[in-house]
Amino acid sequence: MSKLLPNQRHEAILTLLQQQGQVLAVEMAERLNTTEATIRRDLRQLAAQNLCKRIYGGALAPTPATGPIEARLHLSGDEKQALALAALALIKQDQVIFLDAGSTHLYLADLLPSDQGLTVVTNSLSIAVKMLERPGIRTILIGGELDADIGGCVDAKAVQEIDGFYFDIAFTGICAYEPGSGFSALNYQDAQFKKRLLTRCGNVAVLCTGDKLNTYAPYSFLDASRVDYLVTPPGQHPQLEQQVTHSGGKVLYSDSPIGE
Repeated sequence: MSKLLPNQRHEAILTLLQQQGQVLAVEMAERLNTTEATIRRDLRQLAAQNLCKRIYGGALAPTPATGPIEARLHLSGDEKQALALAALALIKQDQVIFLDAGSTHLYLADLLPSDQGLTVVTNSLSIAVKMLERPGIRTILIGGELDADIGGCVDAKAVQEIDGFYFDIAFTGICAYEPGSGFSALNYQDAQFKKRLLTRCGNVAVLCTGDKLNTYAPYSFLDASRVDYLVTPPGQHPQLEQQVTHSGGKVLYSDSPIGE
């Protein structure tokens, strides 16, 4: 391969980031017939434009979980629907459930059984409105200032109100995952809210679409070892699955029920 111009290298790097979520400088240098120093310089330039996040030896793609919840709802919609269907195996009679603000949890809210005496607590106005269509489910809305990008309340009032509950299971929204920092959020207040939530639940469930794996968000709040149930498409991230199961958690695939 002949040497590429800088803009051609940048395009090749961004394409691979979109496909794989991360790039390694040594591998990219070999692929593009150039030096590691050149690729590292390219990555610095791309990072300065917020097109990637530099890590040791390479870079990560930014999380796709940006923008208002209405815009995110139909992004990977079929995958989110499949995750929600798989997560139904975690729902038990008379549970008190927390549904964190997030587009995938809107799909789950639409599927919850209305004949099992469930109580759903949420900080998401969209989820609360969805639950109005399910009269057999008791719904409690956590209050506070609504954040349009998050799709819910995560301010000090919301944090204070969450202390009044203890949940059988909490479905925690995530923006990104990478092995070094675990699950992370785009918003600082959101991350702090989620940290408090984790102290108020017996089990933690994470519904993770494949496009959030090996991506970057700035505020870490959850290590994989703390996850009791990971619901994810099969074969997406063996290292993450191993971290969860090594600590006693279970992995549910979006095409198979719990226990298989």
